[in-house]
Amino acid sequence: MHICDHGCGQEARYEFKNGKWCCSKSYASCPARRHNRFSINANTVKVRCEFCYNIVSSSGLKNHKDSCYLNPHNLKLCPVCESPIKNYKTSTTCSYSCSNTLFRSGEDNPNWRRDSYVSTCFLYHTKQCVVCGETNIVAVHHYDKNKSNNDPRNLVPMCPTHHQYMHSRFRGLIKNTVDKYVSNFKISAR
Repeated sequence: MHICDHGCGQEARYEFKNGKWCCSKSYASCPARRHNRFSINANTVKVRCEFCYNIVSSSGLKNHKDSCYLNPHNLKLCPVCESPIKNYKTSTTCSYSCSNTLFRSGEDNPNWRRDSYVSTCFLYHTKQCVVCGETNIVAVHHYDKNKSNNDPRNLVPMCPTHHQYMHSRFRGLIKNTVDKYVSNFKISAR
């Protein structure tokens, strides 16, 4: 007769591959194992992290301190709101809101450029196609084909159809009308 090697004191009926005997088919089912598992957790000391003040077990305190986002060695501030970034290893900002502010605004954003030249065009020009007079849907054409030149004299309001004409082989059909509009245009903010 064998006695359980895990300390429950019961008769062991099962031998494991490592040569130890147990009262249950699995080590996790042994009453001694269950008792030790809960008593170990009950006896562990809980401590507060000196950086974030979260409660951590004393056995994991060193690892927590080494990776705590408020540790001065790990501290990374958000470039938008200057609050600490919790996921400091991979994130650039502290939140989706700050990320949108940082990456979806300013001159580097393609939408900003588009809005700026469209807004500029309609400050100086009537929102109406210079060829057909369309007012519902009006695009903006860069007369010199340089998209970075947003001078009001270079921007021509056109409906999508005639704008497409300017970028196709049918350009000759409307070129004289557009050239005449550009040559007669004088800058005056509306």
